[in-house]
Amino acid sequence: MNQDNLQRQVEAFIKKPGYKPLKLQGLLSGLGYNNSKRKELRKVLVRMEEQGRIVRLNGGRLAPPDMAKKDKKPLPSVTGVISIHPQGFAFVAVEPQSQDHLPGDLEVDEVFIPVKAVSVARHGDRVLVTVEPSRRKKGLYEGRVLEVVERANVLCVGTLRRSGGSWSILPDDSRFQSSVRVRDFENIVPKASHKVVVRLDDRMDPAQGETGVLVEDLGHADDVGVDILAIMRTHSLTSEFSKEVMSEALAYKTAVTPKDLKERRDLRGEMIVTIDPLDARDYDDALSIEFLDKKITRVGVHIADVAHFVRKDGPLDQEAAARGTSAYLVDRVVPMLPEHLTNDLCSLVPHQDRLAHSVFLDINTHGAVVQVDTCRSVIHSKQRLTYEQAQTLLDGGQVPDVSEEARDAVLALGRLTRKLRKGRMREHALAFEMPEIRCVLDEEGQVTGFTRKTPIEANHLVEECMLMANREVGALLASRFGTAIYRVHEEPTEDDFNQMAEDLRQLGIEGVPVSRETLNEIIGREMADPLRQAVTITLLKNMNRAIYSEELGEHFGLAFDTYTHFTSPIRRYPDLIAHRLLLALEQDKDSPYSPAELRKICLHCSERERAAADAEQETVNVKRLDFYREKLNRGETGPYPATVSNIIPRGILVELEESGQRGLIPFPKFDSDYYEVNSTGTRATGRNTGKVIQLGDPIAVHIDRVDLETRQMDFLPAEPEEKKA
Repeated sequence: MNQDNLQRQVEAFIKKPGYKPLKLQGLLSGLGYNNSKRKELRKVLVRMEEQGRIVRLNGGRLAPPDMAKKDKKPLPSVTGVISIHPQGFAFVAVEPQSQDHLPGDLEVDEVFIPVKAVSVARHGDRVLVTVEPSRRKKGLYEGRVLEVVERANVLCVGTLRRSGGSWSILPDDSRFQSSVRVRDFENIVPKASHKVVVRLDDRMDPAQGETGVLVEDLGHADDVGVDILAIMRTHSLTSEFSKEVMSEALAYKTAVTPKDLKERRDLRGEMIVTIDPLDARDYDDALSIEFLDKKITRVGVHIADVAHFVRKDGPLDQEAAARGTSAYLVDRVVPMLPEHLTNDLCSLVPHQDRLAHSVFLDINTHGAVVQVDTCRSVIHSKQRLTYEQAQTLLDGGQVPDVSEEARDAVLALGRLTRKLRKGRMREHALAFEMPEIRCVLDEEGQVTGFTRKTPIEANHLVEECMLMANREVGALLASRFGTAIYRVHEEPTEDDFNQMAEDLRQLGIEGVPVSRETLNEIIGREMADPLRQAVTITLLKNMNRAIYSEELGEHFGLAFDTYTHFTSPIRRYPDLIAHRLLLALEQDKDSPYSPAELRKICLHCSERERAAADAEQETVNVKRLDFYREKLNRGETGPYPATVSNIIPRGILVELEESGQRGLIPFPKFDSDYYEVNSTGTRATGRNTGKVIQLGDPIAVHIDRVDLETRQMDFLPAEPEEKKA
């Protein structure tokens, strides 16, 4: 049955004499359907609400519009994605299109959901919620979940245990408020203390606990590698591809065909180079530079033409869309596309013909882009350089087996991008630079140590070229289509800026941040490294997260009015969409996507980006904890240099300098004093001693406890030498 027929049935049913408003489940039963029809009916009801053909009364009851006049005035409702806190309460990020359902000029970006009002929603679900001003806090909006419109995930990972005659799992995700009862097994023999995957039932009643079917046994919780597999399953990550997807990928035998050469601009004679990390496995961007005259320099940004191989709506495309992004875990890469494409046919490997989508940027002596040209091309990378090799060239050194022409190109790009970066900083682009800490693994995947890297000029060289290309492609899409795919970073609100100012004041930093200019002025001040790190964390935690949007908006951090993601289509699905849109522009065709399709893609890809980032961080945490557990078992407890990274009522959170590992020192572990924490969590003061502990303070610590199950670590303050004596 199609949705139109189902809608007609609903309209006829609710208009019958004597109809009393029912919730979704009651309406489903009244129409004579079982739960297999629930999802389809839910979609029809949402559409009918948007059309004004049905209204939702208090309690989530559904009725024809004229019946609402006899009932109490219903609360307005909106849809959005719910984020559940481990303590049970939640927030719903309101979808922009849902704002139209609010009365008058009311604008609500976020709705607070108390614990008892979360109903049967799970973290990440798309939900329908009521909206009303909160009595708890001025400016806060509160609501309750009426319906789960779309489930984000139906799988739950946890540790299997037996109690009496029944089995249940203790979920790894702390946002599940209780255990999950296993009601059935799919030909799997249950084993206590094993990590397993359960397919959750579609829970209807919040009074009933979660149940599900065990569908996969990952192995004993203590087995090597099981911890990483569990994290992957929690975030819906898999390295495997279906036969259908692999079949489509392997159907491509060669990277370039004679037909491709006829249809594209031939750039194989150009000096084109790639600059990537030493351990890079795929190369999705390459660069070239040409001096047109004394005033104009042409930079070529050549991006792997993944769209040529991944056709819209095919199996490859559907799989890439579902994944949204590649995930870079601590010990492996979970690719968006099969290796045959990512590491071979699409990759811009040196000394091989490859298909690309090229963007040519003509730049004047002031660093302004005066003309943009784009085309599909065939390139032949002449030189593959690591960042370290490129840096050696920029520093005036020599690198074996690098041609003079390639060296000259790198030096010319370096001179130009220095100027571009300075210009971007003059526009007050934010200049945050946090060191990158990586785990060093042995052949068995165990951590042996850590490396700490800060960006070098070679990184900036590539970054500036990619930023230029993304900005100009974004501008082209905006001028032609309007609705496209953009990378948006909203400016902090007035409340955010006020919170930054208060947090900074507690750190002894004066100056009220009200704009990019004042933020950069604060970042640029002379200060010790621990304090600088604390200041950076303070500013970042009060900023919005960059997201994908079909509506054009500024990128606050980069100081760009238009910006998209175009330069990494091997690992990001939004970039693949941008390539298809740019191709349509070049061919003078309409957009291949409707606004509704783009909106859905942006929401999904933003969510998958967060999931991949969370999974990456969780795998790093697991490996680091295992590293320190072994140290604790060997008696190597410290002292280790650390920095105070946060202060909570129970104690201080510290971060180890060598690894970035965080852990808690409870206040009673310091001394017998009682510590009072200020409202911003930046300072703790001993009531009797007057001792002050402040965010950013250096501190030496000993390892006290490592708990792999809860993924937590506790420390003890190292005693001063004079106290030991």
